[in-house]
Parts: sequence; structure tokens; C-alpha cells
Amino acid sequence: MSYLPIRMSRVTIKELARYLQVNPSTISRALRDHPDVSQRLKEQVHELADKLGYKPNFTAINLRKGKSGLIGLIIPEISPYFFPSVIKAIEEEVATQGYQLLILHSNDSLEREIHHAEICARLGTEGVLVSLTRESGDLEHFQELMYAGTPVVFFDKILYDSISHRVSIPGELAAAEAVRHLLAKRSSNGYVLALMGDERLSITQDRLRGIHQVLQEEALSVCYSPDANHAKEAFCEAMDRSTRPAAIFLMSDEVMEGVLRGCHERNWLQQELPPMVVMSDGFLPKVADLRIDYVHTSGYQLGRSAVNLLFKLIGGEKVSESQIHWIAPALMLADAQQPY
Repeated sequence: MSYLPIRMSRVTIKELARYLQVNPSTISRALRDHPDVSQRLKEQVHELADKLGYKPNFTAINLRKGKSGLIGLIIPEISPYFFPSVIKAIEEEVATQGYQLLILHSNDSLEREIHHAEICARLGTEGVLVSLTRESGDLEHFQELMYAGTPVVFFDKILYDSISHRVSIPGELAAAEAVRHLLAKRSSNGYVLALMGDERLSITQDRLRGIHQVLQEEALSVCYSPDANHAKEAFCEAMDRSTRPAAIFLMSDEVMEGVLRGCHERNWLQQELPPMVVMSDGFLPKVADLRIDYVHTSGYQLGRSAVNLLFKLIGGEKVSESQIHWIAPALMLADAQQPY
């Protein structure tokens, strides 16, 4: 086998993947002698790596051997909802294990996410937790970390078709459960209004699929809202129509915030509103004036599960990369605040 010579300062896993016409993750697994990769391909990868002069990121490897004591956490946003619970759970466990937590905010930018992955490699983090941006279509920028022996766990916003360690909440299942609950509570056969989040987010489309499992198109009206202000406007517009929705699905705490603002501005009382259910981390429904049932999508439980998986990997435990670890949601009634 012969290859065209290339001139560059440093050959990367992505370059090896381009020459062999495979995914960078396959190259990374081959270099780590992963059992999912055939022996023939492993030999081709090592032969090509030798010919092109590929060198792994020894800075990250050497720092790992020296035990940096750092755990990296890359998140796409810092909002008042959900992620504070995630961070709390992760920070508690990281401190218990005697590590320090490095929090890196990507601001939903793929470019910044790539930069943060490089920071984690340079600092020799002993493990990395990642919630992906809406722009992330692959995991190429994490392959160098993985090859250096750094465990990486993806949570919440993940790629379902990737081979990686993943922890998530089953949004499709949770949304379907929420809509079934709404149908049982509505007093008429009118349509259901679904106030969703940003249309570009995979989590939005995931939850919308769950709604479509239960409802036909003609019984559903969908409005997308990138923030609480847009959610308030969409809610008020729907409530101002001659035919109001018979029930309302709220995708998130942020959407619920917009609905609460609208009710406050219009002085709408509980008895004037159709039944509603929200996908929530649990705090906002407990403190709101309106009593709204919610499907508990616990950021704290998600964070605990993700960081516990990470420490299993750091400890050398073998965990399959093909399995997604799911956090079960629970329907909570506003009156009792107990699982339904």
C-alpha cells in the first residue's frame, strides 16, 4: 500500500481517517486496540500512522500520568434552569472523589466547543463531561482526548448514532407520557397547543416526536420559541383566539417562564386556563402561583449518573460504548407533588 506524502507540522487522527476513508472515531479505536475494529484495519491504521509520522498528543498523556486532578465539564449554556442542578450534582461528586472541576461554557458554538476540548487536552484532565452544542454533528474534535486515554462522557445533548459513552433523558418517551396525561385532563376535544423550544435543537425534535406518537397532526398546533419572551407571545396569541387550545404542552422551564409572564400581564387566573403540563427540572412548578403538572426531567439525577459513569471509566471499569444510559422521568401532579 502506498500513500502520497504530505507536509504538515502535525498529523492528526482526522488526516488518518481521510486517507483510509473511515470515521475519525474508528481511527481512534484502532489506535487504542478496540475490539470493535477488525485486525486488518488496525494493521492498516498503524502502518499509515508510521508512514505519515503520526504522533499522539503526548502532552495530554503525560499530564494524565501525573494525575492533574482535573475533571472537565463542557456545557452549551448557563441558564437559570436545569444546568445549575446538573453542575451541582457533578461538583458534589467530583469534590467527594478529591478532584477539581473545570467548567467551560461553549455558548452553543461548535468553534468554542472545539477550543474547550483542546484546553482539556492541554491541561491533562483525567475525564471530561460534555453536553454538545446544537452545531455539533460529529465527535471528531474529541478523538485526540480519547486516544490519549481520557474518558469522555456525553450527556443530555448527545449524538444518538455515535459510538461513545452517553447519558440522557428519554425526551420522546417523556413527552408522550405528558401528552397522554393532558388528554385525560382536558374538558373538550379541542386541539393541543405544543409550545416548543428552539426548532434547531435535537432535544426539541426528540420531544416533538413523542407528541406525534400520541397526537395526529389535525389535533395539534406547534409553536417554536427560542426564549421565554417568544413563548409568552405565542401563548398569549393562542389564548386570544376565538378557539382556545383545550390543553397546552410546555416543553421546558424556560417556556413555562414565558407562560407565567403572560398570565401575570393579562391577569389570567387558574380557572380561566386550560390544563397544562411542563417538562421541568422541578423547581419552577413548585414556586409558581399557577399549579401546573410536570414531567420531572431531573438535571441533578442526570448529572449524578453522568459523573458516576465517568469515574467508573477513570477507575478502569469496562463499559459498553453502544449503550445509552437513560434517566427515567416521572409525572408529578401539582396538587400532591408526588409521582403519578
